[in-house]
Amino acid sequence: MTLPSHGANPLQLYESLQLQVPGHLIDFSENSMPSGPPEVVGEQWHDWYKAASSYPDPEGRRLKKLIAEKHRTDESQVLLGNGAAELMMTVLRLFQGKEVGVIHPAFSEYERVIEANGARVRHFYTNESTGWLPDDQDIQRFLAEPGNALFVCNPNNPTGIRLDRRTLINWLTTVERSGSTLLIDEAFIDMAGEEYSISDYTGSPSLIIFRSMTKMYSIAGLRLGYLLANTSTVKKVSTFLPHWNVNQIALLAGEAVIQDLTYTEKARDFTSAERLRVTSALRQLDFKVSASEANYLLIQPPDPMQTEDLWHTLLKEGLVLRHTYNYRVLDGRWLRAGIKGHEQNTQLIGAISRWAQ
Repeated sequence: MTLPSHGANPLQLYESLQLQVPGHLIDFSENSMPSGPPEVVGEQWHDWYKAASSYPDPEGRRLKKLIAEKHRTDESQVLLGNGAAELMMTVLRLFQGKEVGVIHPAFSEYERVIEANGARVRHFYTNESTGWLPDDQDIQRFLAEPGNALFVCNPNNPTGIRLDRRTLINWLTTVERSGSTLLIDEAFIDMAGEEYSISDYTGSPSLIIFRSMTKMYSIAGLRLGYLLANTSTVKKVSTFLPHWNVNQIALLAGEAVIQDLTYTEKARDFTSAERLRVTSALRQLDFKVSASEANYLLIQPPDPMQTEDLWHTLLKEGLVLRHTYNYRVLDGRWLRAGIKGHEQNTQLIGAISRWAQ
């Protein structure tokens, strides 16, 4: 049995498990905003259709300008990508033959891009007893070694745990002294709040930040992300990318949504309220729930050995949660549940409550 290595692929999942697909699915394994894209995307879609016949600006200058304004940095420190995943794969070419650390549990793409680029993985493990936080001394020792790099997902995927800004700044101070690099994945930081980002340190030669525009703005199908780094790093990484790597529609959508600050604020407030509601309901059932600051939760039933039974029960009801078999440390004993709309979250709470009886 080969399970999908990522969420948001429910039909393949049912096929892999040889389960009949229910008539109605709610995909909690997918972690974009449940409300869909900002209204401006629908309003301008017809006009963008006309633009599809033209080549996009290979530099994406209008979008870069808006991103630079958002982060109060220079346009030369912004690089666009066909999703953050493309940029991660490209950046890792800089670390061929070197050691790159991963803090587990972690997004599976980190290991894949490290190994695909001929680098070596150094594993760091967290667990529930430490609040899913890494040992600071272990990380500091690794970062003090010249030439290393460390992937940090903040907030973490799949736990949703956010590292303190001071911790990240201390790590950055260490890598600036040693010549190592911090690779910060901030795909979900806008769910917690921009004040927790360290994008104000973009000028550092020892820092590369990856940002996704597909999660908050629910435009995963368009594939759009960017990185923030100092100018020389951006220039070097850009030489590895193909011309026109970001399509015209994605650029236009990015320009529109990044300016919709009202959408972002409402989305964050809604996610926070629903996350609290789901967390409270599950903890009343004696479930373990991670203290997430993202738009998903890591959950575990009172008996971890029953996690698979819960997962299959929910699948049969058309409620698709993310398995954790390919997350080191978790090994299938937890499930990741995305925060969806109010009614959808209520259905999940009800289904889990019935299972727990």
